[in-house]
Amino acid sequence: MSRQLKHLGALLEPLDVLFFRDGRPFAAATRGSSGLPTPQTTAGAIWASLLRAMGCNFDKIRDVYIRAAENHRLEESDYQAVWRQGLQEAGAPEWFFSMTIRGPWLVRRRGGDRKDPSDDKPDPAHWELLFPMPATVFSFKKSELAERPEIWLGQPLSRNQTLPGWKPPRAGMRPIWVSTREDVETCKGFLTAAGMQKFLQSKPSQNFNKEDFVSESELFGHDNRTGIGINPQRLTSEEHQIYAASFLALKQEVAFYVELHLPPEGESVWKSVSFLRWGGEGKQVAVKHFDKPLEFPRAVPQNGQKPLLVLTTPGIFEDGWYPRCLAGELVAAAVPGEVAVSGWDLVRRGPKPTRFAASAGSVYFLERLPETLSDPLSDKPLDQQQGWGCFLQGVWNDV
Repeated sequence: MSRQLKHLGALLEPLDVLFFRDGRPFAAATRGSSGLPTPQTTAGAIWASLLRAMGCNFDKIRDVYIRAAENHRLEESDYQAVWRQGLQEAGAPEWFFSMTIRGPWLVRRRGGDRKDPSDDKPDPAHWELLFPMPATVFSFKKSELAERPEIWLGQPLSRNQTLPGWKPPRAGMRPIWVSTREDVETCKGFLTAAGMQKFLQSKPSQNFNKEDFVSESELFGHDNRTGIGINPQRLTSEEHQIYAASFLALKQEVAFYVELHLPPEGESVWKSVSFLRWGGEGKQVAVKHFDKPLEFPRAVPQNGQKPLLVLTTPGIFEDGWYPRCLAGELVAAAVPGEVAVSGWDLVRRGPKPTRFAASAGSVYFLERLPETLSDPLSDKPLDQQQGWGCFLQGVWNDV
């Protein structure tokens, strides 16, 4: 079997509102609110659709787990081997385990491009990638962005300067510094591909335009709904099971984009998939396959510049915010927060352990690129396969 991977891109267009729960409890007197989809949820939906398209027997996956659990308590490392065995007995081909999923990312149709309802083959030139705001982009506090916004890019403090009271989280790391006396805060929302290209090239603030920035409200909102629990046997309403939820509602001409890196044997199977069940309540999205993937911005160090990496999907690392593959090369980091990750394990029929991922938009300033750089950046192979820790490469000036 060939190990040359195919690089395939696809558009995920919701047919209804979507629901992606976070790690918070959903109980009485609470409202479940949808966030954006995680790589884990996306990978699960794509894996399930591929297995379904190949006619795999999902009951066999559960049977393998039951047989293994009868003999001894399964550790997490055992579970991965059992999961693989179950998939193989269910009918998953060998190429399935070589597949890597990237994303998801928000995209929107470029201004002026009209949608053709009969066109199921989207044109890459008509769609624009959008990226979570990097944590080192600053603007005036509580101000609206002007046509020529005042933007500051945080950089590691010069190695010739010190900051009183600074305690580096890792030996040798430097603090992030913003060279202004103005009262500033980190920008919110998203950058267009053009805006991200300027960021990756460390362009001066005057190079940014208002069109480079996109607010959340321009891309999605929330649809508040009330529902009632249904008894699955009687198909009647349950008593005391009324709930409220806020569903994710994308604006018109906005969708999600994913990429698959998989052996050629799997290309025809993936391209036969036209719909996915994605997230809570079995909501569906239409899958439209691009002839070629969308282009991502990138910048390569020149004339003494040094590399930086910015996460475009959350990254899961054994040491919290710190990717182990960057050991020895990390100069500074800006991590805006963490994302709680859990879920429901359909095989073990129980909740998955809660983990915490470094937020998309985290920026890592490097001395040089490691020879063993992981792509995606997450530490564990399974997390990499799911798309945790996708990143873009840029440059910074060490002055």
